Amino acid sequence: MSDIAVVTGASGGIGAAIAKAIHAKSEGQLTLCLHYNGNAAAAQALSNEIPNSFVVKANLSTAEGRKALLDAVLAKGTPYCLINNAGIDKPHEPALMITEAGFEKLISTNLAAPLFLMRDFAKEMARNESGVIVNISSVLARKAVIGSAVYRATKAALEALTLQFASELGPKGIRVVAVAPGFIETAMTAEIPEEQRAGIKTGVALGTFGAPEAIAETVWHAIENQYLTGAVIAVDGGMAL
Repeated sequence: MSDIAVVTGASGGIGAAIAKAIHAKSEGQLTLCLHYNGNAAAAQALSNEIPNSFVVKANLSTAEGRKALLDAVLAKGTPYCLINNAGIDKPHEPALMITEAGFEKLISTNLAAPLFLMRDFAKEMARNESGVIVNISSVLARKAVIGSAVYRATKAALEALTLQFASELGPKGIRVVAVAPGFIETAMTAEIPEEQRAGIKTGVALGTFGAPEAIAETVWHAIENQYLTGAVIAVDGGMAL
């Protein structure tokens, strides 16, 4: 049975970069579980690039979907890494226009899903007294952007959970870290109009959007560094300064 690294939302740009980096840096010692919910073609194409990887489709906003992911992993081996990367940034609702439906959608995907995945996967990791959880947060946990109120609340809460789980799971041999990207060149940010992109860049010290590989390298650092836990690592080009 293999040690498994689970990457949720692996069909997206950041998720795919993380999966490729883990495979390369671990020299194939970690089997990749590539989770997706919507883009089956992208997930399968990624799996074709990564030997011995496998794909799992699951709606992680539901208890049934989270159980399906865990069961699929346990059928293949032992979870060693959990990368909580899956998330959504819509709906964009200004503060006075927030809807209960939008709130529930963002909370269930961006907060409830990683919370209960941490709980359930950590139980398995604790049996082996070894494991790493990396939560993908956002610069918006510390930066106001119109329409991002609930999104940024979910990411701020995820960072708080990272610290809490790190404290409680450390004695069990499990490390928990958050990585907070800024604006990264992905299909999601490609939808931003050019004029708005230019405006965002003026607020970034390095003046550019980042590459998905910058996030992937930081995630690998969190996995590899055996004395790193309870940290929130900003990879935002200086946007939150």
